Parts: sequence; structure tokens; C-alpha cells
Amino acid sequence: MYYGDLIGRHKTKVDTPALLLNIGAVERNIQKMAQFFADKPCQLRPHAKTHRLPLIAHKQIQAGAIGITCAKLYEAKVFLESGIKSVLIANQVVGARQIDWLVNLSSLGELMVCIDSVDNARQISKAAEQRHRKIDYLLEINVGLNRCGVEPKEKALAMLKRINKFKYLRFRGLMGYEGGMFVQNDEEKIKKCRQSNQLLVETREIIDRAGFPVQIVSAGGSNTYNLTGVFPGITEIQVGSYATMDYHNSCFGLEFEQAITVLASIISRPEKSRAIMDTGKKSLSTDQGLPVCILPGIRISNLNEEHGHLELEDNAPGLKVGDKIEIIPSHGCTTIPYFNHYFITRSDIVESIVEIPTRKTML
Repeated sequence: MYYGDLIGRHKTKVDTPALLLNIGAVERNIQKMAQFFADKPCQLRPHAKTHRLPLIAHKQIQAGAIGITCAKLYEAKVFLESGIKSVLIANQVVGARQIDWLVNLSSLGELMVCIDSVDNARQISKAAEQRHRKIDYLLEINVGLNRCGVEPKEKALAMLKRINKFKYLRFRGLMGYEGGMFVQNDEEKIKKCRQSNQLLVETREIIDRAGFPVQIVSAGGSNTYNLTGVFPGITEIQVGSYATMDYHNSCFGLEFEQAITVLASIISRPEKSRAIMDTGKKSLSTDQGLPVCILPGIRISNLNEEHGHLELEDNAPGLKVGDKIEIIPSHGCTTIPYFNHYFITRSDIVESIVEIPTRKTML
């Protein structure tokens, strides 16, 4: 589909549903986070799984980030090929085909991967040997989220000793993740975050004393940047959602500008207090609840596949069929992947239309 004639026009001229990206807000968010870390020993390695766009990643690097974090191997491929020089895959890469991809992509820059099992380590080392390369890795530690990762402290050291026998792997450090601990009570959040980070740092101390130098201790997310980012011993933090934001993060006190919205059209006005938009579950994720309308007095009450149900209060602006409204996703990380393009705006004018290259999976 040709979108070029939309450049320079008002954002409401874009066909719906469409993903809008306020690039000015993104740039201000990036600068705000960079400024917070400018005088701190912890460094930024932003997670790109949210925005999924090399354009934003390069802006983060220009603002002082040391590299980028990815969730998947194909994402790492896109960012390395775009010129990002240091990429961490904050996940395990398994299976012969993907491991081969990992080894071959390692020539494009500093590429690190997480490992938490001996079998996976053996397979990666064997593939690396065939290409005469060493693969950098972080040992992932389970600090309480109970997802991936080995248990901390002595159990982690025991695992590292076994993995260290594979000579085509190079140990760089540790990764833990407490950023998914969304807690409304500030005191409880501080307590849980401290407990998780303490486990990670104490594991580092044990491993260091055993003769395995730990260069990197990677952790955190946007939700905990001002806690984990100042915790002694954490060397880098994987903030992601802050760049584009969403309603869920704003509810937990993350004070950055909303940079992404989904543009929708009103397609029906069955009653004075009701309206229907052309945007439903195929364009807006609901894993963190329903999204919200950017306009006052309008509440999204339900989403079908292609329809959104709007309840209008007395103070709602008058809506007629054909009007366009902007919706704030409840969770940006799971809404952005629905779309192939960003419509990049500045001062409400379409500045560019950019394909989201990580929308595609590996061939």
C-alpha cells in the first residue's frame, strides 16, 4: 500500500486503525532517561522489544546508551544489521537452526546471549567451534520472577563451573530481571526490588571470589529504573517501555510522555451514550486490561475483533460517524506487534511512515 501522499498532512488523514508515533515525545523520553543516568555508574542498555524500531534504538545510542537489549534472535539480527554495535539477547536461543544463526550473526558486532542450562551451552559451543568463534554469554539468574534462570548464589556458581568447561563460550556476567514486579504500594515495591537485586549482586560476589570475573550485571526495566538503576553492583539496566509508554506503566507511576497511540474511526452512533469504533482486539491488546481513550468523557467498555464499544458521558465531545479518535494502549509491548508500520508524527503532522522490520520473523 502506498502511504507517501500522507507525509506532511495532519495525522487524522491516516486510514484506521493505524499506529501513531509522536517522535517528539520519544526524543524527550529518551533524553529524560539519559539525564537520570548521566551521573550514575549504571549504564543504559534499553530493551527494544517494546518499540522494535532501529530509528529509536539509534536515538537511544546517541543519547548515551551502551547498546540494545532484544528478546528474540531475529530482533538482534535487525538491530545489528542497522549498525547497532552491541546487542544482548535477554533470552535463551535454542534449536540447531537458531543456534547456527546466533553464531553467524556474532560477526556483526558484540552479540551476547543468556544461558541457563548445560545442554544449551554445549550446543552453542559446538556450533561456535565449527565457525572458530567464541560466543559471549550472561548466566541468567532467577531473582524471583520464576521464569528462566538458574537459582542464585552457590547453585549459580555450580552451573557456571560446568558451563565454563566449554571453551568456545566466553562468560561476561549475570542477568536477572525484577522489572516485571508491578506493585502499587511503594514500600512493598522497594522491598521486593531490593530483595531481587540483592540476590543478583550476592551471586556476583560469590562468582567473583571463585575466580570468574563478572564484567556485567544486567537487570531491571522501566518499572524499576529508579530503584535498580541506583542499586550498588548493577552495571546496566534494560529499560524499554519508557520510550513509547502505555497506560499500564503510567498507572504504576512511570512519568514519561505517551508517545504511541492507535488512531481509530467512529463507524456507528447507535445511541446518544454509545459509539462504535473500527478498532478492536486485532489492533489493541488487552493482556493488561482495556485501553483508554485520549479524550475525556469516553470510556472503552469492550473490544470485539474489529469493533470497539465506547460509552460516552455527558462531558464527552460530540462524535459523529467518520470522526477519528486516539486510543492509548494498555500495554505497548503487545499492541505494537499488531502493526507493520509506524506513522511518525511531529506537532500532529505526519513526518514519515516507517516499516517495523522486527514485525517479520526469520525466514
